[in-house]
Amino acid sequence: MDVESGLQAITARLGRFHVVLCALLSTAYVYQALFNLSFVFTTMRSEHRCLVPDCETNASLTDMRPSWLDGTVLPADTCSPFMLDVQCGGRERANVTVRCDQWVYPDKDLSIMTEWDLTCSNDWLIAMVGTANSLGRALGLPLFGYVSDVLGRRIALLVGLGVSCCLGIGRSFAPNYATFVSLEFLDPLFYDGIGGAAFIMGMELMPTPARGAWSAVTHVIFAFSLAFLGVVAWLLPHWRLMLRAIYGSALLCLAALWFAPESVRWLASKGRSAEAFKIINKAAKMNGIPDFTPPPRVAAAAAAAVDDSGKDPKAANTSPQSSFSADVKEFCRSRILVLRLVVSCLCWVAIMFVYDGLAVYSVSLAGNQYVNFMLVELVEVPAALIAWKTMAMAGRRATLMYSIVPAAACCVSYHFLPAAPHEAAWARTAAVLLAKLFVTVAYTATYVLAAELFPTRLRHTMYALSATCGRLGSALGPQMPLLRAYMESLPLLVFGAVCFLTGLLALTVPETANVALPDTVEEAEAIGKTMKKRGPLEDIELPHNTASRGASNTSNT
Repeated sequence: MDVESGLQAITARLGRFHVVLCALLSTAYVYQALFNLSFVFTTMRSEHRCLVPDCETNASLTDMRPSWLDGTVLPADTCSPFMLDVQCGGRERANVTVRCDQWVYPDKDLSIMTEWDLTCSNDWLIAMVGTANSLGRALGLPLFGYVSDVLGRRIALLVGLGVSCCLGIGRSFAPNYATFVSLEFLDPLFYDGIGGAAFIMGMELMPTPARGAWSAVTHVIFAFSLAFLGVVAWLLPHWRLMLRAIYGSALLCLAALWFAPESVRWLASKGRSAEAFKIINKAAKMNGIPDFTPPPRVAAAAAAAVDDSGKDPKAANTSPQSSFSADVKEFCRSRILVLRLVVSCLCWVAIMFVYDGLAVYSVSLAGNQYVNFMLVELVEVPAALIAWKTMAMAGRRATLMYSIVPAAACCVSYHFLPAAPHEAAWARTAAVLLAKLFVTVAYTATYVLAAELFPTRLRHTMYALSATCGRLGSALGPQMPLLRAYMESLPLLVFGAVCFLTGLLALTVPETANVALPDTVEEAEAIGKTMKKRGPLEDIELPHNTASRGASNTSNT
């Protein structure tokens, strides 16, 4: 029995091993979500007023309307010197020239804005925090895609989470803005690879029919975790305490993830069949399946890998760097896979553009902006469940097309709904919510496709490259509300056009439902070609049969 046969046996049905694995990997998604938008609360803007040194008392330093301001209207622009008619400091009512270089806040410890007076001419520094975060995320995805494909999914997951915990706790002790924003850039460089590594690990160890469900589960967890972040920020309204609570508790998650197994497919692709069989045997016991005994050639190869000093180098094979380089060259020689990578990247850019753009636009809708934002985030929960069922019944490509076109229709319909603030507010809000729901379904399908189209040795790298391109859309989407200056509904019309074009692009994507994950370039190229399916768990007909693939893995051990 080779590794592929053993892997097919343990993934034939969902068992206790998969449930435990799913629970462990889900904790990584919880903390990625908490880390991901923590900067929204650490940079939260607060009500404030100018500090008037001649009039302030200890009691007034947190009072936005002290008694000596009674009857006085503060100017809208307090960033320039202005005259204030007040009576304070034992003097009669008189004009006081106020030069605003210090401010008073209801809570000085609320955020970095209140602690370091980032107002007026320094207001742009708050926006720079989000920019630094986005740049770190864009660079972190390909970095950890490389780490995951070369050193392993588990290593990428543990290193990313461990370093991110240290950076987050360190950021909570930042003495100044420069230190804070530097750590804000470095943190997503590591944490943004956590979710990708956990997702790929789950995809490679889950039964084929459960891969769509795994994607839906991760999206549901992510959505609820974002809502939970708001609860944490509300209970701990001091930015330093909030960061310490979030990142400190993540250390417990790191301890739990230490017990997560490496991806069997990744081990087999690196020729480490003996280690792969250990995990297969463990999974078989947990799922109530008889043990698998490694074939004699696997045991012999594992024994031969131990040198005279008793060390197991695990790499009497080619070095990871040279092997990775050879894999990339082989991939680039495949016109089919390069074209699929381009299509994957374009889909990610378009969908992330609309996905993040709608979330930002939600605060511009009529009604309570906080409630609107929460609704736009929580609508991802039913969207993920719909995506799961639709992918199981209709496939990945059909799910992508059947969701992105209705999203376009919802966005365009916004333009034709009445703009009256009261009578039609609910209709326009409903259009945006439905658009976000359909786009989230499309996002889930794209997420799965990006992990199923490419060979094991480069799967995380190509997934990360696609997601990195998606960050371009994430950066452009939040700028769309600026178009309201030209036409109130123009942002939604742009979103609708992009969704429609994405639907056309989806026609070029091959179907990957009920197809075994490809291990080689040849297998990846065969996806979408003539297939012979004997059942939902069986492989497609490939140029090389399973036995030859197992022999190849063994020869690399």
